[in-house]
Amino acid sequence: MEARTLAIIIAKSEACCKVLALTATRQLVYRSLLVHARNIMPSLPISFGKRLGESIKAGCRFFCQPLLPILPDAVVNRLPFLGQVRVDGPDNLKLRMHSYGPHGKDRIAIKLARRGLWGYEGETTRLFLALVKEARNVIDIGANTGLFALLAGLVNPSCRVWAFEPVSFIHEMLQNNIRLNEATNINAIAMAVSDFVGETTFYITRTNVGIPTDSSACQGFRDQVDEHRVPTTTLDRFAQDTAGAPIDVVKIDAESAESKVVRGSLITIQQHRPFLICEVLDQVDHTFLQETFPPLDYRFYHITNEGLLRRDRLQGSLHVAQRNHLFAPAEKASLLESRCRDAEITIRE
Repeated sequence: MEARTLAIIIAKSEACCKVLALTATRQLVYRSLLVHARNIMPSLPISFGKRLGESIKAGCRFFCQPLLPILPDAVVNRLPFLGQVRVDGPDNLKLRMHSYGPHGKDRIAIKLARRGLWGYEGETTRLFLALVKEARNVIDIGANTGLFALLAGLVNPSCRVWAFEPVSFIHEMLQNNIRLNEATNINAIAMAVSDFVGETTFYITRTNVGIPTDSSACQGFRDQVDEHRVPTTTLDRFAQDTAGAPIDVVKIDAESAESKVVRGSLITIQQHRPFLICEVLDQVDHTFLQETFPPLDYRFYHITNEGLLRRDRLQGSLHVAQRNHLFAPAEKASLLESRCRDAEITIRE
């Protein structure tokens, strides 16, 4: 297994040298790393092999950084360990994301490089794009490195996007992605959204595969975590501070803390009546969400690969393609139908 893992790393690295045609000096230095890897490969423990592989990739990113602006998109996406991915979408959408940062790789960006724009939560992405096209303000709670915030800002340059991400090193990557796309209408906010204003303990998942996507404000959601104190706000306080600007779309991905987010957003939801895309995980108590939205005249739709399925009750899931729901105000049913028709999304009552 160790030999096979390192052989794959070496093959990719050699391909990179060949495709990029690096200068003679850089090729000499880089290939010396490959020769050394071949010599020690049979005796490597897998953990050391992985570290060596990441070191080789880091060297590749360093040597190739000046060439990234002139490389074809196909080359960059085929070799995401160079540090950047470029994905095209409908209506001339061009998304750029850093695939690596100081704390490792961004698995979301790498999935997009390999599978295209619909390669990560594709059904949710289609719906989200349809809803934000004419939105005035979009809120992305739990933005991570910024996929959905970036999509909103790029597909609708006239809207303002507010992306909340409390983990400092992920927030830094979010900011870098905003700069990479020159998206001046996106604001990155280093806070958690909850049901109170102040400070809370945030449980950051330990991972050996790069940027975590499942850190949470809920203790016990994951076992292997590092605890950090982060500032919190509520969506109601935020909306008040932004002078009541109309909020049309809210996306919530809070890793089991969705009920906390909604508790601090009830005034905003009643006043602005936004579409909400909310993660609903299995084995998490969603009683508050289930009991809160119907009296507010909101309807539940499960986002699936078959389109939107109307639900009377929330149905949690751990599967990446089945865990998001749309909460839609009843008075915007015709608007939802129009947006979905334009995006070729089926609504099944």
